[in-house]
Amino acid sequence: MLPLTRVRAVPWIVVFELAVTLRKHWKRLTPPERTQLSNLLKKSQGRPNRLTPRERAEVRQLVTKLEPAALAKSMLPIGRKAAKGRRR
Repeated sequence: MLPLTRVRAVPWIVVFELAVTLRKHWKRLTPPERTQLSNLLKKSQGRPNRLTPRERAEVRQLVTKLEPAALAKSMLPIGRKAAKGRRR
């Protein structure tokens, strides 16, 4: 654990931009799909083997609908901005 004096200030604008980007992708799912994905992720506790094969397939289908590649691509400029700010 780092002492508090070593923790850098959080660039809140970057956090906000990430939250907005994540929300846009999350909204691609319908409310029932969001609920179902949340429930499956809670059930799995991060371990896919805790889900049935059918549930794993459903998670894959829902995550695909979130378009993770497009999400990563849209977050890239935000990450660059955050990294650039750290070099001061």
